[in-house]
Amino acid sequence: MEIRTLRYLQAVAQEGNVSNAAKSLHITQPTLSRQLSALEDELGCSLFTRTHKGMELNDQGIMLLRYADSILDLVGKAQDELMPKAANVAGTVHIAAGETMNMSCVAAAIELTRKRFPKVDFRIHSGATIDLMDGFARGAYDFLIECEVKPRVDMNMLQLPVEDRWGALVRRDSRLAKLKRITPKDLLEEPLIMPHQAFENGTLAKWAGKLLDRYQVSVQFNLPLNAALLAREGAGALLTYEGLFETSQDSELVFVPLSPKLVSTQGIIWRKMALSKPAAAFLEALQEVIE
Repeated sequence: MEIRTLRYLQAVAQEGNVSNAAKSLHITQPTLSRQLSALEDELGCSLFTRTHKGMELNDQGIMLLRYADSILDLVGKAQDELMPKAANVAGTVHIAAGETMNMSCVAAAIELTRKRFPKVDFRIHSGATIDLMDGFARGAYDFLIECEVKPRVDMNMLQLPVEDRWGALVRRDSRLAKLKRITPKDLLEEPLIMPHQAFENGTLAKWAGKLLDRYQVSVQFNLPLNAALLAREGAGALLTYEGLFETSQDSELVFVPLSPKLVSTQGIIWRKMALSKPAAAFLEALQEVIE
C-alpha cells in the first residue's frame, strides 16, 4: 500500500466520483480506476460500490479512508517539518525539448510544480535532440527530452508515456491525402520535407529501407513549424509526428500515418548529480503525473 494510492482513495471520497477525483489529481480516469482496482487486489476486498454513476466507497472503503486520513495527516506534518518551505524553493528550471505530444505531461508537471512552489518558473529551449545535446552536456539545461531515448551510464532517465506516431502532413488536395496509410513505395517520386534528425538516428531509414536513397528530399528541417508552412504551400510531404498540427476539416492539411506503423519513444534525461531545488521539485511532479 502506497501513500499515493491512499491519496487517490481520499480524492474519490472528497470529490464524490472517480471522474472529478481524476481531474483534481491531474491524472486520467482510466489510470485512477486501475490504481484503485490494484489497491483492492492488494487488500483482498472490495472498497467500492460500482454504479452507473461511477464508484462509491462501501463499508470497507470507509474504514480504510479513516486510516488513510490519519496516515496522510501524519505524512503532511512530517513534510511540513522536514521539507523546504515553498518560499525557499525559487528559481528557473531549464528544459530542452523538441516537438512531441509528451509536452502535455510536461505541462501538467509544470502546473503542479507552480502550484506547490509559486516562485519556480520555467524556460523551454526548443530544438532537435542532436542540436540540443551539446548544450545539455555543457550544463546549459537541467533536463533534456530525448527522441529515441536510450540508457546512458552518466545520465538518469525517465521514459515518457506517449509514443509519437510518424506520418505525412500533406495538402488536402494532394495524391497522398487520398490514402489511408502511406507505405515506403508511396513516397517515391514525391518531394519530401524530412527532419534531419531522422537521418542521423536512422529512424526513417529503418522504415524506408533501401528506398530511402531514392527519395526526393527537397527540404530538411530541425523543428516542424516552418516545415508545416512549406507543406501547406505545396513544397512537399512533411514527415512528422501525429497531433502536432491542426488537421480538422477546416484545415488545408491532412495527416496520413505511415505503414508499417512507425513510432518514436521519448524520455527525459538529467545528469547524475544533485539537482537544484526547483529542478528536483519539477522532477517529483513529473513522476507523479506519469504514474
